[in-house]
Amino acid sequence: MLNNGITIVSPDVKLQGTTLHLTNYQIVNGCQTSNVLFENREALGDVMVNIKIVKTQLEDVFSELVRATNSQTKVEDTQFLSLRPIIKRVEQYFNTYDGAESRLYLERRDRQYVGQDIPATRIFSLHNAAKCVAAMFCNRPELAARYPKQMYEELTETIFADTTKEIVFYAACVTMYRFNLLVSNSTVPQNMKRFKWHMLTLVRAITGEGKDVVPLNSRQVEKAAQQIINVMGQHGQAATDVFEQIVGVCQGLGEVSADRLKRQAILGEMLAMV
Repeated sequence: MLNNGITIVSPDVKLQGTTLHLTNYQIVNGCQTSNVLFENREALGDVMVNIKIVKTQLEDVFSELVRATNSQTKVEDTQFLSLRPIIKRVEQYFNTYDGAESRLYLERRDRQYVGQDIPATRIFSLHNAAKCVAAMFCNRPELAARYPKQMYEELTETIFADTTKEIVFYAACVTMYRFNLLVSNSTVPQNMKRFKWHMLTLVRAITGEGKDVVPLNSRQVEKAAQQIINVMGQHGQAATDVFEQIVGVCQGLGEVSADRLKRQAILGEMLAMV
């Protein structure tokens, strides 16, 4: 009696007789209710639940629906982080590279770009984008690699602050994009993938001209991010040279166990070699 129903958002809704066809839909409120209904579907034939279906292709409308229908819920997962003002600005910043070789897409919500013929390698979920920033600009690759919950606990107010420079998200993601391309064509050895989060930190140390962490709202970080984009934002020898140097650093560590790789100390060893 007290259930407030389910809210579903879809960019494409068609009504045929008494049947609704939804494409790429997402439940923005009532996920727990939906799960209970599914798990008990055989015994709930006569149960009536209020369902609100909203058709929209506008991400801002989608975000406002999430906020409005979950106003009594204090949850700080990536879907709620996507409502922060900084993330809309980051998405707009990514869009300024439209038509560029290094065009990337920030996915503010799950499956946002489904059906738009965009290569998956160019799409970064908000979660992966946050991990890239944590590794590159916060010197915490071990959190990005293995401890995402701890990453959000420690770095949410740093990474998602309203004053964070949008450019740091793009610089970190375009570097990961370039790394993945160079691995796929064997320019960078496949076995270097296990160091990919540490490589982000090293790229900033080499290309951004600084090993120390600086505030994400500073002119210094903005300058470093632009220097990184100048190198990693295009296919060329400059990016290859940086990664070849980093491969040498990783190989210079000798045998690296999984336990050693997850510790913060190994980053200090790497930075000492660049």
